Amino acid sequence: MRWLVVTLAVLLLVLQYRLWFGEGSFAQKEGLERQVQEQTERNEILAERNRVLMEEVTGLKSGLDAIEERARADLGMIKQDETFFLVVDSRVKKRELAPSPQAAAASMESLREEDAVDSIPTDIEGLPEAAPQDMDE
Repeated sequence: MRWLVVTLAVLLLVLQYRLWFGEGSFAQKEGLERQVQEQTERNEILAERNRVLMEEVTGLKSGLDAIEERARADLGMIKQDETFFLVVDSRVKKRELAPSPQAAAASMESLREEDAVDSIPTDIEGLPEAAPQDMDE
């Protein structure tokens, strides 16, 4: 009888260890639930972003108004025989309106670098692989 009690006690301890600390334990379950909650929140944010992008794509496909609005906002498009008025906030400091020559040169350099990066083709699947060139020549 004593042997049976000892065996059952050891079995209970082994099962309790697995329940609290082993694989599939309560701690692991809580961690997985937290990860699921975080991923659900990320998915909701991405779903909202996708919804906004789909609305923009639909607007661009459906008519010229969305294309015109995009060109006006991004490219500064002005129609022929249209007058453009630039309203400047009077609270802006003069120093911000007229940047120093060094700042202007730096901003132009950064724009050139951004344009260079934007002009690099990203579809290179069909291109033949170029042979490496030695830069010391």
